[in-house]
Amino acid sequence: MTLAPQAIVVHDRRGNSPRDDQDLDGLVRHVALADWLVLSVVLLYQIVAAQRSNTLPIGVAIVVFAAISVALRLPQFARARPGLALEVEICSMTAFITVIAWFTGGAESPLESLYLLPIVLASLVLPPPRLALHVGAIVIAYLIIAGVRPGGAALTAAFAGRSLVVIGPLLVVAWLTSQLGTAVLSARRRATALTDGDSLTGLATRAVFLERLKYELSDATRRDQPCGVLLVDLEGARRLNEQYGHDAGNAALKLVAEALKRTLRETDIAARWGGDEFAVLLPSADQNAAQAAAKRIRHAVHATTLDTGKRLVRCAVSVGVASTPRDGRDAGTALAAAERRLERDRDLRRSSSLSAASG
Repeated sequence: MTLAPQAIVVHDRRGNSPRDDQDLDGLVRHVALADWLVLSVVLLYQIVAAQRSNTLPIGVAIVVFAAISVALRLPQFARARPGLALEVEICSMTAFITVIAWFTGGAESPLESLYLLPIVLASLVLPPPRLALHVGAIVIAYLIIAGVRPGGAALTAAFAGRSLVVIGPLLVVAWLTSQLGTAVLSARRRATALTDGDSLTGLATRAVFLERLKYELSDATRRDQPCGVLLVDLEGARRLNEQYGHDAGNAALKLVAEALKRTLRETDIAARWGGDEFAVLLPSADQNAAQAAAKRIRHAVHATTLDTGKRLVRCAVSVGVASTPRDGRDAGTALAAAERRLERDRDLRRSSSLSAASG
């Protein structure tokens, strides 16, 4: 089966799927609650502690942070660049907490625990490299407060011990929250695939796959990560239908779908591409990893027998493997490369079968 050009030319100016942009819009709005929570805690502390000596710098910090938070709520900024708005939000919150901690006791400030909020936000919305940068900035900010601020005790055993006690839990929270965010995203993708799934196989539909493919390739480009794409073709589907009926052909398609579900990772997406073909998206998989996945799929399909009602038969699949950026960075180019290699694999397997039969 040759892909029609209009089927593989998929462009998206923003790079995100509409559903993902809606999620970011909603997250930007909800982050406002965290802003006002931080401001409320600081104001309450000022009232209860009644520290008049640092009222002016703390007041200025509160006004500036509140102004930034309000600006980020403006539609022309929040809706146009929700991802950038979140990063600015996290950076401004980190800077605000650092200033407040500096003027409320430094390393002894009871407000230093507020660093947990930007860490949790960054862990939920940022990829690992940028999350590491934000967490590193928070760690540096704390070390400056604890060691450079007047009254600090840098380069001492007590300073090292206290820093470890404070920074250690922050790193643990960042890692756990990041893992939780990844698990939630994977569950959401599976739920979306089930909701909009193919009625026969239960896999994602072609439309859902293309939407996720565009988003994942855009995200992979931003993170400078590879992404694997497979096209899988059930061999002999027409022969199965002719010899054993359409029920046997449908059963074979279900067999391949179940093999894909067993073989793939939670973060991968499998779809019914059309007819007797399937498509697989492998985030963060380079060419070698994609080839290994294709090999596992072939073995999983071949290891399962199909009961046609008349006899047990073994199914086989041909697989075309592509990866980005090796085969291009857009969906159309990657799918075209996978289609070419699928045809090549199909021809090689057909030749091998003929050679074995003649021998």
